[in-house]
Order: sequence, then structure tokens, then C-alpha cells
Amino acid sequence: MKTNLKTWVVSGILSLLLTGCIEKEDDYISKYCPGSCTEVTGRVLRAASGQPIPGMQILATWDNRKSFKEGIGGTVRKKAVAHSDNDGSYTLRFLLRDEEMMEGEIEIVPQGRGCNETNCQRYTLYSSELKRDTTFTHDFVIN
Repeated sequence: MKTNLKTWVVSGILSLLLTGCIEKEDDYISKYCPGSCTEVTGRVLRAASGQPIPGMQILATWDNRKSFKEGIGGTVRKKAVAHSDNDGSYTLRFLLRDEEMMEGEIEIVPQGRGCNETNCQRYTLYSSELKRDTTFTHDFVIN
């Protein structure tokens, strides 16, 4: 019994320490960049009917969490947020920092209205493909 309790306590403390090492930041100010913006545009559609989904929130984050091999911690920055219009169209606009183009990835994720990992896929842009003054297009098809 002592071994199980000890293992549980050590696991709990370790989990708290590991999750506390990820720095979370809001970088929404960059959506007003005067030039050299990166844009992600597309539409949000229903899988069954192909009809647009208005009002769906789309979030862009830069994620550079370190693995155990690289060391613990990392940074996650919220870069931009948008909502789809009546036609299901959305545009995210944000400024990429130099460090964000060298490592990490940008994740574009629809949120709300029953979205979860199963029925709302993520769109990931890796550092090797990130560029300023570029538009990427991706449509989300929601089940």
C-alpha cells in the first residue's frame, strides 16, 4: 500500500511540475501588423451537406513545447482568432516572429459548437513551411 501511495504522490507532483513549465502567452496584437502578415483563409463547412457554418471560432496558436529529450517546457502563443461569416469564410492574420519561423508550429483549430478531436481536425503549419507575407488556404469540414 505504501508503494502505491508513494508512486501516486510522486506522479502527481511530477505532473504538476511538468505542466507548470509551459509558458502561455497572448500575441493577438500582431493581427494588426502593417505588412508582412501571414494569413490563413478558408471556409467552415458541414460534412454531410456542404453547407457553411457561420459563427465558428477559429484559433491560431504557435506551439513550441519541448520534448523530454530537449528539456521540459516551451511556449504556446495565441496568435489570432476569427469567426466564420455567413458564408462560412474566415481569415486569420498574424505576424510571425523570427523565432516562430525557425522552430515550433502554427496550429489552426476550429472551436465550439460540438468540436472535439474526433470531428474537428487541426490544420498544422510547420516551421519549415512558415513564411511572412503569405496566404495559406484551408477549409474545415465538420462532422
